[in-house]
Amino acid sequence: MPDAAPLKLRDRLIKRLDPYWKMEAANAAIVPLFVIWATGGRIGWITLAALVPVVLLLVIGAVYWRSKVRQLRGEQRDLAPLLRRIGWWKRPSLLLTATGGAAALGGWLMPDWSVGLADRIAASSCALLAALEYVNYYHRQLQHFDNWADFKRLLKGQGFRRSSLAADLEQLG
Repeated sequence: MPDAAPLKLRDRLIKRLDPYWKMEAANAAIVPLFVIWATGGRIGWITLAALVPVVLLLVIGAVYWRSKVRQLRGEQRDLAPLLRRIGWWKRPSLLLTATGGAAALGGWLMPDWSVGLADRIAASSCALLAALEYVNYYHRQLQHFDNWADFKRLLKGQGFRRSSLAADLEQLG
């Protein structure tokens, strides 16, 4: 008979992680809709350039967390093929994030590039969000508000820990 403690720990981990993929998938749709709503639909190419990497990274996050939850439930054993695909997207995600940031900056330096102030603000916000999502997935876990142990670690000055995806990609080799 299996020890109940690891099963209880696994069930708590599934309960904590399962909402992540749902939240990321929902945000992949909600963020663009919010940007359109907040700007009154007046977005230009600078906002689109910054929005594309946000959506891409949210989709990557949703796929990753869904697979982790499925692995914990015993529904998916080998994540290596998926991790290779996600790892392949690391550089294109960085390039798209940098391009979105450059477009947002360009909108401030060359106001003719934008369709107005709301477009420049939206582009800048999306560029920042894309950069944070990129770091959060491929380097350091930035989200510390949903797990008491992570939050305590941050308050103790122990810094940001390596993200789960970064650790999985490193382990993959």
